[in-house]
Amino acid sequence: MSVPIQLIKTAATFAVAYIVYRLLYGAILKVATKLGKEMRIKNTLRTILLTIILVIALMVVLDIWQVDLVPYLTALGISGIAVGFAVQEPLSNFICGLLVIFTGKLHENDVVEIDGISGTVEAINYNHTVLRTFDGKQVLIPNKQVWSQRLIHYWPTNVRRFELKVSVSYESDLAKALEVLKKCLDEEPLVEKSPELSNVIVFGGFGASSIDFNVLFWVQRQNYLDAVNSLAQRIKRELEANGITIPFPQLDVHIKERAT
Repeated sequence: MSVPIQLIKTAATFAVAYIVYRLLYGAILKVATKLGKEMRIKNTLRTILLTIILVIALMVVLDIWQVDLVPYLTALGISGIAVGFAVQEPLSNFICGLLVIFTGKLHENDVVEIDGISGTVEAINYNHTVLRTFDGKQVLIPNKQVWSQRLIHYWPTNVRRFELKVSVSYESDLAKALEVLKKCLDEEPLVEKSPELSNVIVFGGFGASSIDFNVLFWVQRQNYLDAVNSLAQRIKRELEANGITIPFPQLDVHIKERAT
């Protein structure tokens, strides 16, 4: 087989491989959509499919060029120990990456904390997991660390509880204040209300300048910031409408006259 024909077949092989990859990836997404399933590993799935198809394409190309890998593998066997030490860490990350992917320990768009680093999971690659921190930094965490270190899921479900501290003055009618706070929770449309999710108001303590309450309520993930802001505004508005004061820190100074 002449070299030009081999080049044409090589180019055609990679072109077909790329087309198959795109079609297969699109088909998987369509099937998931029709079944009503949320595809939570889009970037990871893209990496896995591309790797598998490229490996198959490479094997076809080697056959086109009639390349025999046996002599090269035999030669590598002489320095296999040194190579083994060199790839020990990448191989460990690769295996841990597969474990993370197939056990479902992490999914894309999960909000997590991994070994003290918090952010949103962008992709789970073979060697590392890509984490986008809340201030916009991109952090690459080795999969060995992802698999073995402490992992905290901030949003294991679609709802999350938030705690809002509310303070009222010592002159306030506490029964009325509790009534107003409960009314705000009941009337706020962005606060989740269901038998499984209890929204409660808990006494927080007698502060230096106020009596404190902790308002604990549940919100949907997508409404998190809007719900917190809306409820805070509602509470302030209702407290003021009912003559209940939200105090600011005060300091009483007593001056004693020195006897002359």
